[in-house]
Amino acid sequence: MLRFLLCSSATACAFALNAQYLISDSLMIAYTPTELAAQGITGADYTVEVHRLIYNTVDPFGQPTTASGAVVVPVGSTCQHAMATYHHGTILNRQDVPSRISSETIVGYYLAADDYVAVLPDYLGLGDGPGPHPYIHAQSEATASRDMMRAAREFCAQHGVQLNGQVFLTGYSQGGHACVATHRLLQEEHPFEFTVTASAPCSGPYDVSGVQAEVMVSPDPYPAPYYLPYVILSYRYVYPWLFGDVSEIFEEPWATQLPPLFQGNNGSGVVDDIMPAAPSVILIDSVLQAFISDPDHPFREALRDNDLYDWAPACPTRIIYCEADDHVFHENSLAAINAMQNNGAPSVSGLSAGAGLDHSGCAFPALLNAKMFLDSHRTPCSTIGIAEHDGAQWSIAPNPAQERVRIARDKADGAAQWRLRAADGRIILNGRFAAGAVEQWLEIAGLANGLYAIELEGERQGAVLRLAVER
Repeated sequence: MLRFLLCSSATACAFALNAQYLISDSLMIAYTPTELAAQGITGADYTVEVHRLIYNTVDPFGQPTTASGAVVVPVGSTCQHAMATYHHGTILNRQDVPSRISSETIVGYYLAADDYVAVLPDYLGLGDGPGPHPYIHAQSEATASRDMMRAAREFCAQHGVQLNGQVFLTGYSQGGHACVATHRLLQEEHPFEFTVTASAPCSGPYDVSGVQAEVMVSPDPYPAPYYLPYVILSYRYVYPWLFGDVSEIFEEPWATQLPPLFQGNNGSGVVDDIMPAAPSVILIDSVLQAFISDPDHPFREALRDNDLYDWAPACPTRIIYCEADDHVFHENSLAAINAMQNNGAPSVSGLSAGAGLDHSGCAFPALLNAKMFLDSHRTPCSTIGIAEHDGAQWSIAPNPAQERVRIARDKADGAAQWRLRAADGRIILNGRFAAGAVEQWLEIAGLANGLYAIELEGERQGAVLRLAVER
């Protein structure tokens, strides 16, 4: 079988040929197009496989370590694929990761079903990675993701999965933070090895020292109080000079009760069950007051070290958020958008995925919008697969549209069902494409401006078309 990798530079090719990062891979599960459709993932032409990768990387101190992650690939496709890296949200239990088929691994199924090679890092200290997880630590989020992408590239070279050199990044919650950290690292330190094509971080804490730090000092209840001890214990590991014993940070009983719960064996609910509604209550008052009164407090400086808004992405970047997000405040996104644009990044834009949606409710529409954005910058598959060749090719025009849009296929074929889905997942319109028909006009005058998906399910082939409504 012909195996090749399209490298962006001689350095990138050297990485692939020397196989410096990938330690092992193991097949975890595979889904046929029919099985994917049963999960609501339509349009796949090929079976997708999920592999666990173990790979070499570095710890927060630059020392060699290992980490794990999942790669999801379409099997048997002759396409040259874009690589899309998805960064998962906050977890405490080291088993709740993509390489263990977590709930977020499904994002990889959606991507691979649409001919991406999906790369899902677990991050350091989770999955098979040793040691504690350095939570909201930008540098190690980025290096773990970069080296996972290198390992995935080596995996593709070994298994005959062809890559086209395009690199896309996205992620949600902590994953939004990790996405931006990875983007910055690749742009600033590895621009010839990985040239980011487009990036779509969602609902991330980009202003850790400002907007998000308000949780620490606020006397008000907060829906995820475990975040605060997670950050403090993580930074105590990464920045050992910040704090002494936990008894010098936390009031009792939390000084005794909290540390054992952050060993990677518990979920967030176990921590929240013993936390007060207002997270700041766990802090010794002198620690809290010192943080409030000193703008250059060492902990504040450590948080600033992990802010991600003050730079200028060079490629199209869409920062997606929801105004009612009660976990990661949407002002993080507004601060990042404003700072990046002021730094000379006109390709950075923002998008609300739903003004009334909280953190949980924001996830699906935000990631759907993120995928549509990435799709709009992707080079189509350069080789026509068998399923594509046998079935009709679908198109929509005009796009963007205002009042009407035409769905068409290049030849008469069997009947097909279609659904027009909003970015929040709601089905707005649906209908049927008669057998033998080659076009159908949809009236969309009543639709609000935004991105939509037109899903088509035919007798032999499905498709998802992206529609923008702009007036």
